[in-house]
Amino acid sequence: MKAICKELIERKSELTNQVIDTVYFGGGTPSVLLKTELQDILDTIKENYTLAIEIECTLEANPDDCSRQNLSDWLESGVNRLSIGVQSFDQRDLDWMNRSHDHHQATASILEAEKAGFRSINLDLIYGVPTMPSEVWELNVQQALSLPINHISAYSLTVEKGTALHHFVKTKKYPRLDEEKSASEFEYFLKEVENKGWEQYEISNYCKPGDYAKHNTNYWKQKPYIGVGPSAHSYQRGYRRWNVANNAKYLKATEIGEVLYNDEQLSNADQINELIMLGLRTKWGLDTNVLREELKYDIDQHVGTEIEDLEQNGKLTNIGGIITLTEKGKLIADYIAATLFTTE
Repeated sequence: MKAICKELIERKSELTNQVIDTVYFGGGTPSVLLKTELQDILDTIKENYTLAIEIECTLEANPDDCSRQNLSDWLESGVNRLSIGVQSFDQRDLDWMNRSHDHHQATASILEAEKAGFRSINLDLIYGVPTMPSEVWELNVQQALSLPINHISAYSLTVEKGTALHHFVKTKKYPRLDEEKSASEFEYFLKEVENKGWEQYEISNYCKPGDYAKHNTNYWKQKPYIGVGPSAHSYQRGYRRWNVANNAKYLKATEIGEVLYNDEQLSNADQINELIMLGLRTKWGLDTNVLREELKYDIDQHVGTEIEDLEQNGKLTNIGGIITLTEKGKLIADYIAATLFTTE
């Protein structure tokens, strides 16, 4: 905690003259922090940065950490938004995912958070689980939408190399992921949240009208941010850096007034491709005028034919230079982004 506060102080010049409108405690399990530890970090931020009057302060929490005392402590510390890692309301799914909470805690954590005074609550759900029947996914969706929340992040299960899941799939202990099943569950979820009047403002993120997560939105719109602590990433337009992952090395470096990190200056092509990838994921779409004016790249000259083909096939719309994906296009968002990428 001392090292994190020290890094916050030493890096304040990176956001000079900028008003901070989001603070996000994420990665790992920040809900295990003591109230005093959380307060120390927030106090350090308040003393060294210029904060917006209506700042969004999010804490990622496990359902089993959402006790009445913890919820009260978080609110008193200044946290005003919770992101609760529910994943599923079905005990079989939670056992398969090796989650520490049970299905009772999945629901109770949200009800307790609302009772404690939280008015901005996100929950995470995972679909495309090979052992989860689609009927169970549908029950998960109905349960989520019946709770006092204003935001859902729904992610398709992915298999990453080097993980236990990858090994189990490779050795046929678990079945392979079914892309058609994932697509069908995605479409069901989209239909249900739209029936409730919710917005899909990013491929994996849904909210009640206007209740966008400020932090997430800033990320997709490529606003600058600093990430503090081991492994944390930071971004300024055209420049990215990431802290050393090793805790001991991070602590030692911070103690002597340094922060160990790697960085990269993004090429013009990298910046173009990031704008394409991030823009296509959101309801606001890819603004090709920004590509042209800020990065001197005319996308129509390079992949205009591909854009027209995708538009004719009902995968995207292109209105006034703003390219947005249709529902069909969202199912293959990564493919479309790769099609429009530049290699120059």
